[in-house]
Amino acid sequence: MGSNLDDHRELYGDLGPRAAEILRASWQEASRSLSPRGLEDYLRAARSLHDLGRGADPVASFIQEAPAVARELGEDSVAQLAQAALAMASRTSGGVIALVIATSPTAARRLGDPELFLAWLRFLDVLLAQAPRGVRPMLERLDRLLGELTLGGLRRWALWGAQAHRTDFPAQERYFALESPDSVAVLQRERKGTLFVDVQRRLSMYLRALWGRDFWLRPTSGDYEGREGRRPFIEDFVVHLPDALDDLELPGGRATGLETYRAMAAHAAAHLVYTREALSGEGLSPLQAATIAVFEDARVEDLAARDFPGLAPLWRRLHAATPAQEARIGDWFGRIARALADPGYADPHPLVARARSLRDAHAVACESNRASMEAGLALAHDLSRLRLPFHPREDFDGLAYRDDNRYLWRFDEAHDFAGAAPRTDRQVRRRVGLMEFVNEIEVETAGDDAQEIWTLPTELFPYEDEGRSYNEREGKTPAAEPVHYPEWDYQIGLERPTGAPSSTSPPRKGTRRRSTRSWRPTSPSSRGCAG
Repeated sequence: MGSNLDDHRELYGDLGPRAAEILRASWQEASRSLSPRGLEDYLRAARSLHDLGRGADPVASFIQEAPAVARELGEDSVAQLAQAALAMASRTSGGVIALVIATSPTAARRLGDPELFLAWLRFLDVLLAQAPRGVRPMLERLDRLLGELTLGGLRRWALWGAQAHRTDFPAQERYFALESPDSVAVLQRERKGTLFVDVQRRLSMYLRALWGRDFWLRPTSGDYEGREGRRPFIEDFVVHLPDALDDLELPGGRATGLETYRAMAAHAAAHLVYTREALSGEGLSPLQAATIAVFEDARVEDLAARDFPGLAPLWRRLHAATPAQEARIGDWFGRIARALADPGYADPHPLVARARSLRDAHAVACESNRASMEAGLALAHDLSRLRLPFHPREDFDGLAYRDDNRYLWRFDEAHDFAGAAPRTDRQVRRRVGLMEFVNEIEVETAGDDAQEIWTLPTELFPYEDEGRSYNEREGKTPAAEPVHYPEWDYQIGLERPTGAPSSTSPPRKGTRRRSTRSWRPTSPSSRGCAG
């Protein structure tokens, strides 16, 4: 589909003169930000907003602002925005819907992540149910609010006001307009020191300057959408960092949020660079797995500091464990981690000396994470003799900059199960000529699950035997050609055109060997090739 606006006149022709004028002004930007399919969905969503009968403002706002959302987060977020706006029509006015759409580029830019943008839209849905009169004044001050709060902080601030002023509507409006003392007080309480969105670009450039490659960094909220805590993690080669960080008070002084972000990003990048294979976690106890992770963190940091010596002081500054901490296994992990990271750290306990000696004994093999496995298993046996309680979710080294090490592990049972999943490739059906049909080696064992089914449009052997042709006696009626129907797109609440690929074609099973085929005559004749 081309990007010429005139090609879509049937979709926008009845939107009204104002919307058509804005569309012509916005079309060039929309064409750069959206794919041809996205442009069609964009126009269909605008038409659906027009059909709501909530006035011209929602339509005009969507036409003008949706391309900016696509440029920030991708066109899937545009579909989510359209769906949210359509869902709000039964609970609020057209002016509020238009304001939600008009402020969506600000939310997309400040949140910086498609998942958080979707969480933002869901939060608005909740707020409309609990404090509908507060949505408009909040959106009018959204740039300030998201400039000082994370999405989780904004959610807590808003829901506090909704609960406190549930029946006092004037007070509710003043709260969400930041005109009441309690509103400002809760805002100050939820304010964080450094927002990820403000330093994301600097962090990406920092990692690229070190390793000469790009790393994907995404924000995540530890108190929203079910996240466990606020620890960083690596998933699908993407580094997830908290959406905000406060300054840390350390014995040696204060560490700013930016310094902690740098330590987090560099540590996670060290895992991606120097952890070249996953370890199997089968048969390991939680204590063994956690102890191995402590050695693996030290190993990748040693390798990174060998290449970039300036990273070692950055990480050492964030270690605050002392020999006096010994109440929990997590305290010992902190002391061991500091001993492995800082040669100047003095800890007289034999267990700490044992950890250092194990690390030194495997220093020659430090290029492989098998060294961490062997050292961790040995030390876990010593730690178990302390007879201290251990809780995997609570007892770790206590370092704010280290990730949760999920990137390290591969569990064999889950891996094998994933490898045994059925194929989802589609079966190929095609018409062939007579010579191609007969010049193949037959595979008589192939069934209806063959990788390819060939159909000959004419009779293979038209000669009759007892009044019936060969195809009538041996053949099978071929499957009908696929029929395409309009597809309902739940994300935008619209039907996609009939040209969309059919999702009803049967799956293909097995693998094809080019030197074999199966011959199953049909009427007309058909055959399949399968291994």
